Amino acid sequence: MDKERAKDLLMNLLERALGGDRTYLTSREVEALQALLIEESGRPDKSTATSTPAPDFQLAKASQAKTYKLLLDLGGARIQDSNSIVCVDFGTSFSKAFATVAGSGGLRYVDLAIGDGLSGSRLTTPSELLVINNRIYFGSKARQHVDDTQTSTDTIIDSIKQFITLGKEVSKLGAARLPPVQDPNGDLTQRDVLVLYLAHLMHLTEKALIDAGLSRDLLRRFAHPAWKDGAKDENAKEMRRLMAEAIVLARSIGSDLEDAVDLPSAVTLLEQLKTLSEDLLPTVLIGEPVREATAAGAGALISTPENTRQAYLIVDIGAGTTDVAGFLCVNNTEWDNARVFEISKAAAAINKAGNMLDQILHRHILESSSLTPDTTEYRSAALYIRRQRRALKEQLFAEGRLVVLLPTDESVIVELETFLALKMMRDFEKSLYDLVAQSAEVVAGDASRIKLVATGGGSRLPIVSKLAVDGVQIGQRRIDFDLVDAMPDRLGTTNPELSQAFPQVAVAFGGSLPELPEQRSSVPTGIEQAPKRLLTPVYKS
Repeated sequence: MDKERAKDLLMNLLERALGGDRTYLTSREVEALQALLIEESGRPDKSTATSTPAPDFQLAKASQAKTYKLLLDLGGARIQDSNSIVCVDFGTSFSKAFATVAGSGGLRYVDLAIGDGLSGSRLTTPSELLVINNRIYFGSKARQHVDDTQTSTDTIIDSIKQFITLGKEVSKLGAARLPPVQDPNGDLTQRDVLVLYLAHLMHLTEKALIDAGLSRDLLRRFAHPAWKDGAKDENAKEMRRLMAEAIVLARSIGSDLEDAVDLPSAVTLLEQLKTLSEDLLPTVLIGEPVREATAAGAGALISTPENTRQAYLIVDIGAGTTDVAGFLCVNNTEWDNARVFEISKAAAAINKAGNMLDQILHRHILESSSLTPDTTEYRSAALYIRRQRRALKEQLFAEGRLVVLLPTDESVIVELETFLALKMMRDFEKSLYDLVAQSAEVVAGDASRIKLVATGGGSRLPIVSKLAVDGVQIGQRRIDFDLVDAMPDRLGTTNPELSQAFPQVAVAFGGSLPELPEQRSSVPTGIEQAPKRLLTPVYKS
C-alpha cells in the first residue's frame, strides 16, 4: 500500500477514536498499520505493532499540504485546428470525453480513455468528489476512500451534475452552500465544487488527448441538459466561464487532480480564479454548447442510407434526466453530405431517469425484508444497499432476478417482473411513455412510422424494447418505431471495441462531430431542399 494513502486511512481511524465512538479496524486500516508501522521497522511480527511509536498524524497530514501557483498566461491559448473537436459529457453518474480529428483522409474518431479502471470502463470516470480531512478526492478515488475507510456514503458528493440540471440557474451556484456532512468546515460553494470537478475532468481529458498524440488545445464543446428557454443563454454563458476556469485550474494543479489535492490550497486558487478578467482565461478553447439529446443522436444520423428521407426520435436516458430530440435527415447521392436539421419543438426532458430506479429498488428491498424501520439493523441494511444499489439494479435487469444478502444474513429475492409491476415503476414508465409520445407526434408529421434511437445508461431498459414493439398511441393516432442502433456504421468499422460502451459515450461522440444540425420549429414541406448540416454557430442549444 502507498504510504501516503495509508496515512490518510489511519487519520480517519484517529478521528473516529478521538470522537469517542467505539472504534474498530477495517481490513484496509490493518493493512495501513502494517505499511506504516511494521514494514518500516523491518520486523513483521505482531509484537512490533505495539512497540513501535505511533506516527505524528497531524505532522503527516501537514507534510502532504501542497501549494500551487495559478497560471495566468492561458488567455493567449490558441486552437490549432478548428475542425478538430473534443466534446466533454459531464454526466450525473459518469463523465466521458470523445474527440473527432480532421485530417487529409477525412475524420478520425478518437475515444479518450479518461477512466482508471477502478470504476469499470476505461472510457468513463465517476462524477464524484469527497471533502475529508482537509483533502479533496476526485472520481474513483473519492469512492475508493469512502469504501476503504468505511465512511458514511452521505459524505460523498455524487450529485454534482444536479447543480446545473433542469430548472437550475448556474449563475447562482456561488451562493449555494453544501450540507455540513459533505463540507464540514463550510469552505466550498456549489460553484466551487463544480469548478473543482470540471478541473479534474479537464485534466483527465487533456492527458488522454496527449496520450493519443493530439494537442491539448483542441476546441471543446460541453454537453448540457435541456435548459428552459428563460435560463439557457445565461447558463451557457456561465458554464463557458466555469469551463475556462477549470482549464486554468487543471493546468495549475496538474496530476494531483487524478487523486487528491489539499483543500486550503484549492480554496486559495478558487478565490483567485474568480477575480480573473475574461482576457486572462482560455475562453477561446470553449466552443458553443450542445444539448445532450442532440449530441446523442448525431451518430445515428450520419448513418442514414443514401437516397432516403428519415425521421428520428432520440431518447437519451441518463442517470439524472431523460432527454428527447427529433430530427429529419435526407441523404441524396448528388449532395456532398447528408442534410440534417433538428425539430426544436420536439425537444423535451424530465428529471426522471436511472437514479430514480436506484431509489425505487432501494426502497423495495428494504420493504421486502423483515427489518423494522428506525432500528440499527435497518439502518445498517439501508447503508449496505445504498452502496450497492446501482450494481444491484444492473444485475436485476440483466438476469431478471436478484438475491440480496443483507448484513443481518437475511436474503431478499427480487423478481424483475414483480419490480416492474410496482406502482412507482409504472408511474416512471408512464412518464417516459408520455414524453416520447408527445415528441414523436411532432417529429412524425404525417408519417406513421419513424426511427427510434436510445442512448444513455438506460438505453437497454425494458420500456425501450416495449416502445419499439408497441409504438405509441396519441388519441386515435398510432405511431410505430424502428429501433436503430445509436452507433454509426463507420464507427463500428473503425472502433469495433466501442460497441458495448457506445450508448454511454454517444453524447460525447456526437458532440465532437464538426457539424451540428440547423434547427427548425416543425416538419417542413419540400424536405428535398433542406439545408446542409451547418457548423456550430447556427446551432442553438
